[in-house]
Amino acid sequence: MTVRCSITAVERTRRIDRNFWLGVANGVFVNGGEAFFNSSLVIAPFLAQLGASPIVIGLIPALRVGLFFLPQLLVANRLTHRPLKLGPYRITSTVRNAAFFLMTGVVLFAGGLEPGFVTLVVVVMVAINATASGIGGVPFADITAKIVPHAKLGTFWAIRNVLGGGIALAAGFALRAILDSDIPFPRNFGYIFLCGTILASIGNASFSLVKEPPGEAGIRRPLLGMLRYVPDLLRTDRSLRRFLRIRLLGLAALLAEPFYGIHALVNLEAPESALGLYIIAATVTAIAANFLFRRPANSGRNVAVLQIGYGCFVLSLVSALLIQDWRLFSLVFMFAGIGNAAVGSAAWNLLYAIAPASERALYIGIVNTTMTLPSLLPIIAGAAIVFVDLRVLFLIGALLGTAAFVLSLRLRELHAQDQLALRAHSDPAVVEILREARNMVDD
Repeated sequence: MTVRCSITAVERTRRIDRNFWLGVANGVFVNGGEAFFNSSLVIAPFLAQLGASPIVIGLIPALRVGLFFLPQLLVANRLTHRPLKLGPYRITSTVRNAAFFLMTGVVLFAGGLEPGFVTLVVVVMVAINATASGIGGVPFADITAKIVPHAKLGTFWAIRNVLGGGIALAAGFALRAILDSDIPFPRNFGYIFLCGTILASIGNASFSLVKEPPGEAGIRRPLLGMLRYVPDLLRTDRSLRRFLRIRLLGLAALLAEPFYGIHALVNLEAPESALGLYIIAATVTAIAANFLFRRPANSGRNVAVLQIGYGCFVLSLVSALLIQDWRLFSLVFMFAGIGNAAVGSAAWNLLYAIAPASERALYIGIVNTTMTLPSLLPIIAGAAIVFVDLRVLFLIGALLGTAAFVLSLRLRELHAQDQLALRAHSDPAVVEILREARNMVDD
């Protein structure tokens, strides 16, 4: 009996390690591939050269973020009662890969095609990819919470982002070399998209190989029942309410981020190859930030990491307002790189900390679907720059970012929840009792 238990423990440890590294591989290749699809430094300049309007350019990041967030509440309601959720992820990852391969093929052979048609294909494929990513995002997030202990989440995100950042750094040099070469437009961007598509496909395939352990099943509710339950949940769980408030403001602050690259090219007269330099600057700082943030994240200090992230968003926007030299404009992307690294990991860790295991998918769906609203702001920003200077949008973003930073200074309760999550494996009953007691206290 003792030998059998020992073998079972070894097998469980091996499965955890295998899942951990498959999750890491997913992040490494997906994050590396994302550098070749950067909304502000790759897709926006590409569409601008095609002659697309600023509204269409602003539509791209809005679609990528908005369609990722929008379906997640409905998806969560369909999946929360299922102990296993990897199947939907595998289906949606296949759709994501297919959309980007089709888009890449059209761009590579777009020499004789109408620019308007190419623009339409890019917008539609980005929309399909984003929607599939959103549907797959709920099972991905829930599975990640099951296969990675809370005390290792900081390390998990850090390794994903550091190694993925290494690929993204190489992508910056590759992007610069391709755009400086004699490869004609739009084929040069087609090769850029091809690199990103291959890397993202490898990453999606990696996570599909995870051995998912069964999770705690939640309550299966009809759609109307779920929609009635959500307002009640927001009233009773103030941790969720406060987390949601700060995430809304933080995302709204990025309304003008897709136009950083265009501002540098048009208003600061930066050469096209500077886009590669900016990716390198953002990536190097993000790698360093992820490495430094792993320890505080593992020790339950994700609120502090979140505060640093929102502070860097403000610095990025203020720098975009003040800097007049395209070379110094790299600072904008450096601050943005640190901010995105901090918020990207800390926000997930805090959400896992405040969500009960049985309702985790629903919490993910509520938060992410609500994020759809601020994700639409780049469309408004794209329409607004016809009438106002980009610096006005940078100023608005800085004010929203400052509001998010100020509110982040009042998250002592979320810090306590983060600390409790570290104890969940050793004493889950106590953790649940303390969480419920805390939610009974009024704002």
